[in-house]
Amino acid sequence: MGVSAVPEAVNTMKPSQSAPQHELTVLATVAHELRGPLTALATSSELLAEDFLHLDPEQIKSMLGAMHRRTVWLQGLVENLLCAATIREGRLNLYRQSLSMRDVLADVDAVVNPLLAQRGQRLRVRMASRLPEVLADSRRLGQVLINLILNASKFGEPNTSIDVSISVRNHTVHVAVADRGPGVPADQADRLFEPYYRVAATAGSGKDGVGLGLSIVKSIVEAHGGLVGVESRRGGGARFWFSIPTVGRVASAKSHLSIVS
Repeated sequence: MGVSAVPEAVNTMKPSQSAPQHELTVLATVAHELRGPLTALATSSELLAEDFLHLDPEQIKSMLGAMHRRTVWLQGLVENLLCAATIREGRLNLYRQSLSMRDVLADVDAVVNPLLAQRGQRLRVRMASRLPEVLADSRRLGQVLINLILNASKFGEPNTSIDVSISVRNHTVHVAVADRGPGVPADQADRLFEPYYRVAATAGSGKDGVGLGLSIVKSIVEAHGGLVGVESRRGGGARFWFSIPTVGRVASAKSHLSIVS
């Protein structure tokens, strides 16, 4: 990697941004999202503590695997909440370095695969043979990919693949994540990247979520001088995409950012 990490704080506050008017609802949703995994972790850890000597190795391995998956999911939720708070304050710390999207995806794959396996899903990756590097924050780009892949998992059908494509377009690295779910309602597509927005059709379906993942995706990508979007997929499903300027083009992209330190 040719460029070392450079910490910088990007101003992410938009003039029209205002605090959510439904904070109590958001808090209740977060509590609901936390309660299930925490209850399962408490139950599993109690069982292991009390009956460890009576469990066979396969049972122990299965329980520890489930506990690990729930812990990873909780870590992702907390990371999104912390990131959303930072974005709301108008500052997003980026540690840029020259990196390959191929390496970012490899790290993300190790995180999401156990979660996808629960639904019988898998990643199907199509990648250009030669990818230029981008000047970006590896952790934040990983967060973008994790949010998009887990969103595709949530709305996609069990036992299907989630398609990830990485290509080069007009001096940017273009990444798309596509599922075979219900698709994007035409009248709601423009709002999907708003904080706390959730598709009306998912209410009460168990797929509600907190409504932060896609708004965080948008903020992180735009802080890198990139673009983000969504479109319906031919044959059914949704295709979320983002593009990041390549290293040779990052200087012109940075002129659109407000660097405050």
